[in-house]
Formats: sequence, structure tokens, C-alpha cells
Amino acid sequence: MAEEPRPLDDLDPSLLGPERTAFFLDFDGTLADFNEDPAAVVLPERERRTLSALAKAADGAVAIVSGRAIADIDRMLDPLALPVAGVHGLERRAGNGKVFRAALPEAPLAAARARLQGLARLHPGLLVEEKPGSIALHFRRRPELEPQCLEIARSTVEAHEELQILRGKMVIEFKAGRATKADAVAAFLKEEPFRGRRPFFAGDDSTDEDVFTKMLEWKGISIKVGPGATAAAYRAPGIDAFRGWLAGLARRFNETERSTAARA
Repeated sequence: MAEEPRPLDDLDPSLLGPERTAFFLDFDGTLADFNEDPAAVVLPERERRTLSALAKAADGAVAIVSGRAIADIDRMLDPLALPVAGVHGLERRAGNGKVFRAALPEAPLAAARARLQGLARLHPGLLVEEKPGSIALHFRRRPELEPQCLEIARSTVEAHEELQILRGKMVIEFKAGRATKADAVAAFLKEEPFRGRRPFFAGDDSTDEDVFTKMLEWKGISIKVGPGATAAAYRAPGIDAFRGWLAGLARRFNETERSTAARA
């Protein structure tokens, strides 16, 4: 059994020098609050300012690593533009702007789409979200339907082995392809401006655990936001605590930069 993560307050900010750290952040549940409708999620202005300040201090070595599509992240960050890994690693925009997308089989996704849309028609409140290379079934509005959602997931994957199931918070995602968030972070770390830096990753969901596990190998710093078993080294008690801590870290970086500039 993994050790319980240390409290986030135990993390020494001096370990996170902006010139030597590569920052990777999940989005929903880590930076933005959940909503029954994923399309209605909004990134608070303070968090947008925090990301902007963090990216400036780290010379651009800040990336969003999300289950959302890149276009969706861009919409919510606008006018801020950051490197992004979307759809759990199926698409990725590097620091130089180049976009990588996995080649995916369409037939299994089409079959899953038809089954999920049929289930949603039978049960108002279920939401089918389509992304590049995946389809998500949200049951946040109908939590009592979780057994039916799990059953359709099981039978769909049995019929279409090319699909991978990802369990999240009140959501089941049907993903074509085997790329993961950890694969995306590994790719970023081979490129500028992330190359040669110590990785930092914060996330809140079971879909982030592959990154937490790899962070042990990479000797990085990992933060689990909220409750649940995890391989992360540190835990923030919830999203508000993490966002406040991250805002404080960005302020610390800016104050240090101003102090250095004043002495120069």
C-alpha cells in the first residue's frame, strides 16, 4: 500500500525554482471547478492570472495536461495560450506550437457513440461529450445510473477491444488509442522549454495516477488535489487550497524577480 501523501504545506517552495522546474497541471478539479455540464466550466480570472505569472517566471515551462480537447482548453484560457496535452495524451501542442495527434480507428468510436447516445435518450440527465478520439459519458446529474453506465462500458469494450475505458469523477470515457497523460508529459520533457527541468505535476483524478507513478521515476514533485488513494507525494485538501497555494507560489516568484531586478 502506498504511503499517505504529505500535506501540501510541507512542500518547501524553494524546491520549485522557476528556472529549473517544468510545471504540468491538470485542469478540471485542479484549476477549474466541476460543473454538471462540462461546457459550462469557467476558469476563474485569478487562476488565469496565476498561470500567466507562472509561465512568465518559468520562461514558458508551464503546460496543461487534461482530458479535455486542446481547443476546449484554449477557449477557457483565452487570451492566454500555453502548451497543452489534450484527451489524456491523444493530442498535444508543444512549446513551439507544433501539434501532434494520434492516428485512431473511427469505427469503434462510432459504435460507442451510437450506444451512448441511445442510453442518454432513454435517461435524461446523462450527457454524452465528444472529443477528438474519445467519447465521455457523464452521469453527474444522474448518479443513480452509475451501474447502467458501467454495464454499457463493459459490454462496449468487450465488443470493441480497440477502445480503452477511463474512469473519472462521475464520468466514464471511451478512448481510442493507448496514449496517456504520462506519455504526454514525457514528450514535453524532451523538448524546450521543459528539457532538463525537474517535473512538477498536480491533478485530482484517477486519470492522473499514471503521471503520479512516473513522477517517482523522474524524481519529480507530485500533488494530489482532494481525497482518494494516490501515488502522489503531496496532497492538497481540495481545489481551493491548491489554487490558493499556486497563486502564492506565483506571487513568490514575481517578488523574487522584482527584488533581483532592483539589486541589479
